[in-house]
Amino acid sequence: MPLHKAHSICVARVLLLVVIVMSDMTNGGVQGPIEGYNTLEEMMMTTTDRAQAAMLLPTAPTVAYTHPKWMEPYFDPSTPRNVTALMGKNAYLSCRVRNLANKTVSWIRHRDIHILTVGSYTYTSDQRFQATHHQDTDDWTLQIKWAQKRDAGMYECQISTQPVRSYFVRLNVVVPTATILGGPDLHVDKGSTINLTCTVKFSPEPPAYIFWYHHEEVINYDSSRGGVSVITEKGDVTTSFLLIQNADLADSGKYSCAPSNADVASVRVHVLNGEHPEAMQTGSSGCQYNWLTIVLLLALVLCYSQQCTAALPPQLPGAAAATAAAAEASESATATATSRKRCPAVASCRQAASHGNTQTQAQSQAKRHCHR
Repeated sequence: MPLHKAHSICVARVLLLVVIVMSDMTNGGVQGPIEGYNTLEEMMMTTTDRAQAAMLLPTAPTVAYTHPKWMEPYFDPSTPRNVTALMGKNAYLSCRVRNLANKTVSWIRHRDIHILTVGSYTYTSDQRFQATHHQDTDDWTLQIKWAQKRDAGMYECQISTQPVRSYFVRLNVVVPTATILGGPDLHVDKGSTINLTCTVKFSPEPPAYIFWYHHEEVINYDSSRGGVSVITEKGDVTTSFLLIQNADLADSGKYSCAPSNADVASVRVHVLNGEHPEAMQTGSSGCQYNWLTIVLLLALVLCYSQQCTAALPPQLPGAAAATAAAAEASESATATATSRKRCPAVASCRQAASHGNTQTQAQSQAKRHCHR
């Protein structure tokens, strides 16, 4: 064998050995170049035969690539499906999408089937809507600024697959409400304790603070008067208690509860100095009346009405004058009728009428006499 031919074969064998080693390392480990073969020539012959056999076989049709199911985009099931937002504040709707790849995420409002955002772009003239992508959490968040009651409803997070995949999130917009129990008027006895209770409901989070006002001025708990304290309990329903000990007449007036996230609630307090003991405040429930008090009040009203009726004169001056005028008119009418009956000319007129046309002149004279 010539020297140059032997050198070529040696180089080919070395290259083939490097390819096999690299292939085994890619598959997860080095298996040895001649494992399963007795000699390197046998291995090369087998590899050559296989390559030639593959060239002689008919070409198989190309099969389309199928994306594995576990590689397709899907929604994180832990994403909240119900979101509650405070009216006038920002609302955030989350949509976590795994394995998004080259697909896009869109937000659609179901009320009018309006596309709000596609990816990070906004497709609505209402600039309150904006989509934000957080790459670290695969979260596509729809932000609604200054949420209003009309924004409440169903929203759809959609992936541009075939067919499309959707995830639905419902938005609730609530208005916190503050109420003072026992209003609108409370009556307390002088020297007792004024106990006002303010509750804040329908708030997704407790108010940051609650201020109490008396006559439109903030109550100072450290004033020289003393005996004023406030206790606030935060939770799903936040409650604030205002306690004013040893109530005086100057403590009467309008009291207001002003939470940071709700409208102001007011009540009017009346400090009584011994008047109407039945109207005293019992605890914090306000004025309470029992059935005996109501019966006594009705009895007093009936008694007073009967006394007023008995004290009235039999006829009022105006009524007497009207009665006298009516009687006088009746008597005048009766006298006129009697005078007509007694007038001798009436009889003459009737007789003249009975004689016919021959006595027309006499009848006319009798009538003129009667009219006189």
